[in-house]
Amino acid sequence: MLQKHPEAPPVVYDVIVVLGAAVWPDGQPSPALQRRILHAVDLLQRGYAAYLLVTGGVGKYPPAEAAVMQRLAVAHGIPSQHILCEDQATSTFESALLCCGMLRQRGWSRVLVVTDRYHLPRTLFAFWICGLRAVGSAAPGKPARRLWRRWYYYLREGLALPWYLMRAVPVLLRRRRQAGEPTSMARP
Repeated sequence: MLQKHPEAPPVVYDVIVVLGAAVWPDGQPSPALQRRILHAVDLLQRGYAAYLLVTGGVGKYPPAEAAVMQRLAVAHGIPSQHILCEDQATSTFESALLCCGMLRQRGWSRVLVVTDRYHLPRTLFAFWICGLRAVGSAAPGKPARRLWRRWYYYLREGLALPWYLMRAVPVLLRRRRQAGEPTSMARP
């Protein structure tokens, strides 16, 4: 997580990755999407990184989540040449896979990920599965006004972690094979 003392100079990352959330009708950002991108813009403006990587494809309503976040970041003073877009992912796992490829192409390994607090553990785990040890920063605010809705988000995340563990095994085995490591646990 980020340092606790606001007077201290920020730790500098190569990039801030912002996970998408719903886009509402007429291309309007949902409150979660708006909270996430505005938090990332604040971090960028405070010197935590020089680039944003926004990720998220088209959900129920167009355009892609990444396009909406890019538009908001530019509207809040971030130059478009400092914003990278990944606009194909439709899940957290896909975002991690696709973003990790983009990050590796640029040689970036110091990554700060922005999403909601309830979403951070699974997101950081997904990036770890893909080979990046990212640090997380939770967007301020509550993901929902109603208590039952917040419980729903936390419960959904708890159920999603075992699913990610199952998805992680093939990815981890593929990474080991590519690195030339043995894939069995047996010792010679």
